[in-house]
Amino acid sequence: MNRTLVECARCMMEHAGLGKSYWGEAVMTAMFLRNRCPTRAIHQDKSPYQVWTMKKPILANLKVFGCHAYVQVPQDKRAKFDSKSSLCRFLGYAEHQKSYRFEEVSTGAIKISRDATFMEDKFDEGPRNYNDESSVVEFDDHDEDEEKEEGKTDDDMDSSDDDNEDTRSSKSNIKRHTRTQSLEKATVIPSPKRRTYRGPSLEHVSAAAMDFEAAYIVDSVGETPTTFKSAMESSDSGKWKEACDSEFDSLQRNDTWEIVPLPKGRKAIGCRWVFRVKENQDGEVERFKARLVAKGFSQKFGVDYEETFAPVAKFTSIRVVLSMAAKYGLMLHQMDVKTAFLNGSLNEDIYMDQPDGYLDATQPDYVCKLKRSLYGLKQSPRMWNQTIDGFMIKMGFKKCESDHCIYIKRDDQDMILVVLYVDDLILASSNNELLKSTKMALSKRFEMTDLGELDYFLGMEIKNDRKTGMVTVQQTKFLKSVLTKFGMDNSKPVKTPQDPGLKLTKNMCEQECKHEDTMCNVPYRSAVGGIMYLMVATRPDLAAAVGSLSQFSSDPCPTHWQALKRVLRYLQATPNHGLEFTREEGSRICGYTDADWAGDIESRRSTSGYVFMMSGGCISWKSQKQRTVALSSTEAEYMALSEATKEAVWLKVLLGELGEMTSDEAIKMYEDNQGSIALAKNPEFHKRTKHIDIRYHFVREKVESGEVVLEYCPTQDMLADMMTKPIAAVQFENIRDRLGIHGAAANESRGSVEKTAAVKKTPRQAASSVEASGRPSFAIPVGTCPVRAKSGNDVTG
Repeated sequence: MNRTLVECARCMMEHAGLGKSYWGEAVMTAMFLRNRCPTRAIHQDKSPYQVWTMKKPILANLKVFGCHAYVQVPQDKRAKFDSKSSLCRFLGYAEHQKSYRFEEVSTGAIKISRDATFMEDKFDEGPRNYNDESSVVEFDDHDEDEEKEEGKTDDDMDSSDDDNEDTRSSKSNIKRHTRTQSLEKATVIPSPKRRTYRGPSLEHVSAAAMDFEAAYIVDSVGETPTTFKSAMESSDSGKWKEACDSEFDSLQRNDTWEIVPLPKGRKAIGCRWVFRVKENQDGEVERFKARLVAKGFSQKFGVDYEETFAPVAKFTSIRVVLSMAAKYGLMLHQMDVKTAFLNGSLNEDIYMDQPDGYLDATQPDYVCKLKRSLYGLKQSPRMWNQTIDGFMIKMGFKKCESDHCIYIKRDDQDMILVVLYVDDLILASSNNELLKSTKMALSKRFEMTDLGELDYFLGMEIKNDRKTGMVTVQQTKFLKSVLTKFGMDNSKPVKTPQDPGLKLTKNMCEQECKHEDTMCNVPYRSAVGGIMYLMVATRPDLAAAVGSLSQFSSDPCPTHWQALKRVLRYLQATPNHGLEFTREEGSRICGYTDADWAGDIESRRSTSGYVFMMSGGCISWKSQKQRTVALSSTEAEYMALSEATKEAVWLKVLLGELGEMTSDEAIKMYEDNQGSIALAKNPEFHKRTKHIDIRYHFVREKVESGEVVLEYCPTQDMLADMMTKPIAAVQFENIRDRLGIHGAAANESRGSVEKTAAVKKTPRQAASSVEASGRPSFAIPVGTCPVRAKSGNDVTG
């Protein structure tokens, strides 16, 4: 399908004489046409449009892409003696309304109109040999049933004059006025790394979402080439050739394949070059990178591959390691594996075409029999993970069962942790020699890049101040790019991401019946995805807002979009905010859980929320609508407590494997509802709780076994309150600070305070944190580190 759309779009642009800047419009038009073409993939050779709508597509309204057309100018947009039409280029079909998309030749503005005179033999580069006469097509907004009752008019656009327009509008049995919508000049949206949404039908997706889908499919018309030929014809052909040579040499050194004739009955999969300009943390060009990837989509299950799953480190696990680095003053370093997937061996016989530009001159008809797991193969991530996992075990590391990408190795009173995320590694160690030896062993086995101290990982900017025992994690660069991308970099800041007085509902779309015209070009889903990554990695203060806004991604209305822009305005106010972990503040883990009873005014379901704190910062959080309706606030809190308990049990296992907790220690969790606490501690059967699903009674078992300890927390001290609903600015900022979310300026001032406090430590406090040698001791019993309360009302673990 990708190739079909590319070829179709390329032909349309070539035929119309349009440049590559029109690739987005061409691809959307190609999608529109493909949805209305019969396909063998559907029974009886029906079109996707017919299957989806149960109606045959009307093909009489289709026009030649890129042709000239005269579009009617509405009366309120022109003066008495102004022209009634403007010369435009036809660019496709509008979303959510029966209209065409045009580009005005004189201004470049995008217009959406139903009434136009098409000249399908007129293009930018001169006439084409077409016999079809120019035609006038006017779309009606009514459904087909209404059209049958009311009838259809074929009045020409020029037949409407200034004198009779008011008379025509007053008659209900005559079609409505022409609606023409002028939009801002179209701009190409950059291609995302990954698509996060797939709708049932492309024609029911918003225009902005289609822009992103199209950018993903047709990136060949962007600045970065997507074929070997286009790379060699570009202005940076020398740099791209050097990058390809480097990649090919690496493949040869790793003995990735052997040239053999294709066995009878087997089919070789294809391959292609993928090009990328790699930038550093400051956005400067670091190097040109080329990678040969196999076309794994043509692999067949059971023939070319079996298992494909490969784990990656959880973000919660990464934050746990960072909190331990703050607590014990660990060194944090980073390494990258070059051509990581080539280190994995294949269990299946896979044949691949020879790569473009590097065809064997003596055996051009032969194929490559792969020996290594090349990028693009479905099983490559799994093979790579198995390879490095076996090597880490051979080095003496122990793999955590709670997270298979966290490895730990102890040497007397020192230890080293390795966090694996595909081919990126974080190394945290208390001993410099142990760190160096581990790096040397990894570099000897794999081709590695030593990136030195950890400062940038998966889009997170990390600073480790070992002197003050402070580790900060933020995403300032990514946050600013999100604001710029959606035109909110100069917006007015606000103090909270949500308006406490606004309840978002799906019924708003029905009330705002005209929202389709204004929302068709709004990148709602893309904006939700941008702030979602911030929330997942470093910003728990966005959890409730993201959970609320993501419910309306399929059909947002202007009110939803305004609420989303408020979140972006909040990010504009807090661009440098991120998580902060400190040595002295709350080193012991504790959790907070809360629920907003019947907060959803449509479904009347409650929202669960929890946060877990360690080393003064938030390591785990969640905001989620409950699956069933709770009949009381006690039930809602009880169900939220059950979800938090599951996370607590997993964290206890992880911390136990890392040496932070013993098996007989419990995680303390705070709840602000006395009824739910009593329900969790009391195993008796009550008639008021007999309907509660047995899965939620999981918390009782863990309380009885002593793995979890429940304590009451006043509502004003409940840190999870932010996860369940919008709250006022003063309370929001208070909870945000107590969750360890601070700005860069605050981090610097707090760091200076920590330096001052460090001088005044007692001998016992100094001994409990750092040995005389300057390295932290892991022989100290857990819990001896003093805990400094944030305020008199704080409840700490």
